[in-house]
Amino acid sequence: METIVLEVDEGSAKAWNNSSPSVRAAYESKIIAVLKELQEAEATDQGEFTKEQLDFLKKEAAENTGRYEWWNDEEMVGELEQIAADMESGKDPGISWDDLKKDLLSRHRKGAI
Repeated sequence: METIVLEVDEGSAKAWNNSSPSVRAAYESKIIAVLKELQEAEATDQGEFTKEQLDFLKKEAAENTGRYEWWNDEEMVGELEQIAADMESGKDPGISWDDLKKDLLSRHRKGAI
């Protein structure tokens, strides 16, 4: 195990020294989690993947060896045909470009995008 020294202000140091062992253990766990998260973020920023991410990608690649062809997916084609039929019949009026543009601009002004 390695030791890491964290510098804190005097008030934090006194609070730490006066805290119970269970509180210290809880905070140590949180600190370790934050350090691990920083380490993973740093690895990802450098274009690398964490071991967990690589394991996940390898597992997915092994399980998904076939090419997905949506046009052969009866459920997907059925959904698309239903959407088209609803649009053609007027059941689903859709949204006009002007209305969509207004909605997006209003969200952008509010900071929602």
